[in-house]
Amino acid sequence: MQRTNIPTSDLPDAVSPTSAVNLVLLAPFLLALAWFWANISAVKWLLSSFVEIPTLYKIVIGFLIVALVVRSIGNSDRPPGFLPNFVLRRDPLLLMLGAGICSIALQYIIDIKQVTVLLFILGTYGLCGLLVEQNFWQKNLPVAGLLACILPFNSQFNSGLGLPARVLTAQVVEQLLSMLHVGAISSYDIIVLENGIAHVDVPCSGIKTLLVGTLFLLAATWLEGRKLSLRWVAVAAANLLMLVSANTARVAVLVLVYEVFEQPKIAEIIHVPLGIVGLVCACFVTWLMLQRVPKFQPKKTSSISTKPNSEILENHPLAKPGIIAAVTVLAVMAQLSHVETSKMAIAPLRLPEYIKSESIPLNASEQKFFGNYPDTQTQKITFVAGNLRGSMLTVASASWQTYHAPELCFVASGIPVTRIEKKQLTPSVTARWLSLKDNQLSAVYWLQSAQLTTDNFLSRIGSDLTHKNHNWVLVSILFNSSLQAENHELKEFAGNVYDTVKQSLQGEMNEN
Repeated sequence: MQRTNIPTSDLPDAVSPTSAVNLVLLAPFLLALAWFWANISAVKWLLSSFVEIPTLYKIVIGFLIVALVVRSIGNSDRPPGFLPNFVLRRDPLLLMLGAGICSIALQYIIDIKQVTVLLFILGTYGLCGLLVEQNFWQKNLPVAGLLACILPFNSQFNSGLGLPARVLTAQVVEQLLSMLHVGAISSYDIIVLENGIAHVDVPCSGIKTLLVGTLFLLAATWLEGRKLSLRWVAVAAANLLMLVSANTARVAVLVLVYEVFEQPKIAEIIHVPLGIVGLVCACFVTWLMLQRVPKFQPKKTSSISTKPNSEILENHPLAKPGIIAAVTVLAVMAQLSHVETSKMAIAPLRLPEYIKSESIPLNASEQKFFGNYPDTQTQKITFVAGNLRGSMLTVASASWQTYHAPELCFVASGIPVTRIEKKQLTPSVTARWLSLKDNQLSAVYWLQSAQLTTDNFLSRIGSDLTHKNHNWVLVSILFNSSLQAENHELKEFAGNVYDTVKQSLQGEMNEN
């Protein structure tokens, strides 16, 4: 009798076909579960903020999703399918893991939720690239960038990045003006000037210009089918540089027209056109450069996972469990970064007896702003100290995002800012001195920690980067009359407030 050789199965004897299928289905589920666990804070923030997204944003997001589906179906013989198993392709894997690592690193260094959500969306698209056809994933990567830019950056966008962007822009412009021998203009004058000219609640910082310019580049890349390559990255870097330069030049021109040539009406007229012209010019040059980027050429593949070298680490049986384990480690690290620290709690402010004070409630706008930061401690009082009368607001927080430049609050409250100067009130207090309402009122503010006092918000932001001076207090004082910063009584009052805040911070440190 002739013996027939029966092909052996690749499955071990102990593994049945049914259990093998279950393991194949379980792997992508575990990977997705680990990924969303690693980004659970971004998911919660995104869901909670989606309610606040303006209707226009929702329409744009819906249009992008519909356009993605229609374009993908219309440009292929068959709709892109999903595999129950995942394929370890290099680019999607690098995008997912890179976004996860960067997100955790930024949370440890300086936590900006919008950037974390942006990285989460890009990483999630990288995860999808392990499950869908490769050409479809690569061709529609710009759409993921569009969604990543639109979804997190709603009305809360400026609160996260607006302040450092405004301060950086102001300081760059100040240096440019100093080269033109216009050294009398300080950084914060520039910011207030923008707010006064623009007549908006939040001064123009260039953030929205950067967002629109980036959206234009991504949309043009997707519609023209350009390939994302090193050449495209060079175009994106040039686009960013042009947008920043255009915004900086706009601010510098406005300051020159307003301050040097003393033409406030002209400055008010050209404010918006200058921004539009700069944006349009930058986008046009970006589009011209984009024409030099080659178009995406689909690779000829007959299925999602076949083809040699379509899967990295293809012959390593522990590769996929290793990726799941790596994402799980990222999830654990992310949870450790979100371990709640002790809430901000400074000792009560105990002003000297000669300062008569009375607590007053925050106004509606203050309650709305500080309501977004439940761990922040605020105290607002009216005071009488000899011939000095006014109100004082203290804001104690461990996050730089809690603070808002007081001059912007004054402008929003209908109190125009006439002038801002840097003053040394005492050897320990370097503060910003404000002349308000055509020199009818005066105000002063500074930022104070247990070891440092500054009038510069960038110093406060930098303390988060170095993890030094964790707890800070913003002291903002509005006087009921016009005063001189050299007033002896005022200097004594500022010194007493400084000592009181310092004792409060030290009391908090001793309790911990």
